[in-house]
Amino acid sequence: MNATRQLFSSVVLATCFTSAALAQQSPVPVLVEQVREQAVERSLPLNGRVHSRHDASLSLTLSGQLEWVLEPGTLVRKGEVIGQLDQQPILLRKAELSHLAQREQVNGAYLDKELVRLKRLMEANNASERLVDESESQRDISRLELRSLQARIAQLDDELRRSRLVAPFSGVIAQRLKRGGEYVNPGEPIARLVDLEQLELRFQVPVSYLGRLQVNQQVAFAAQGGQLLGETPPTQQSTVRTIIPAADSNSQTFEVRADIDSSGSGTVIAGQLVNVSLQISSGKATVQIPRDAIVLRSEGNYVFRIDEKDKAHRVPVEVGEGSTAWVSVRGKLSRGDWVAVRGLERLQDGQTVMRRES
Repeated sequence: MNATRQLFSSVVLATCFTSAALAQQSPVPVLVEQVREQAVERSLPLNGRVHSRHDASLSLTLSGQLEWVLEPGTLVRKGEVIGQLDQQPILLRKAELSHLAQREQVNGAYLDKELVRLKRLMEANNASERLVDESESQRDISRLELRSLQARIAQLDDELRRSRLVAPFSGVIAQRLKRGGEYVNPGEPIARLVDLEQLELRFQVPVSYLGRLQVNQQVAFAAQGGQLLGETPPTQQSTVRTIIPAADSNSQTFEVRADIDSSGSGTVIAGQLVNVSLQISSGKATVQIPRDAIVLRSEGNYVFRIDEKDKAHRVPVEVGEGSTAWVSVRGKLSRGDWVAVRGLERLQDGQTVMRRES
């Protein structure tokens, strides 16, 4: 019992001595910062690639021998011819059908006159009704045959149109896969056309950030490779056009596509790698303090809250998500409180401080 009393007395004396010692010490100068409450904004560094919105391997729907194909690097406008098949076989078939159609027109004109003559004879009882019907039937068959020939000629005109490889959009010939003189089958790629103006940025984002992105959000990016030349690539802006909520099973990321402003399309080209800076928001307000205010210890993290009497109070905290200089915490802190940021090395619980605001 006596030992317990002696131990209690020792603890009380030690506490009183510590408090007295702290009271006698001069205030410790510390740099303080005010606790804020807002959504966490952070920049997520990613890698991306520039793509053309119109990038196509062009082919023909006919078979035949190519006469010519434009060389790679040639700039073409929408509707211009990129390559063409040998049209001579089609033209010969069209000429043959045109002659047959002309012959059928002559035959149809004769049958029309013959029908008129037979009808006059029938009125005078010099021709039977059967002969008139046969003549009218031959006349109708001739007209149908002429229409059939005209339809076949129209089909050949369509083949002539499809024998020319026409640019579906303006761009540059990025690759020539077939040359003049080669035989091609329907659907075989002949040339690759790439649009130089309408570019988009494609990049992969971790699936954990799916709910924090939205269409029309601005995304900053800069081309890679300028550092090798001692230059700093300019930062450009793009606008998120679409978010593809389908995760890759290996990387656990989803794809985002953003339109590049046409004014900046001349500084990057399709296929180029870029560094992407994506701004991510937590979406809800949280208590935040500077990272430097946190004292990291194995037994737990804590900060020093400075009250209105310039007294330091040790407050345990749990660290959450953060940005570059600020981090969200959970603990007995509220918006507007002051926490010590510098001078924590000698600071103790209950000690008086001399605050300096940043």
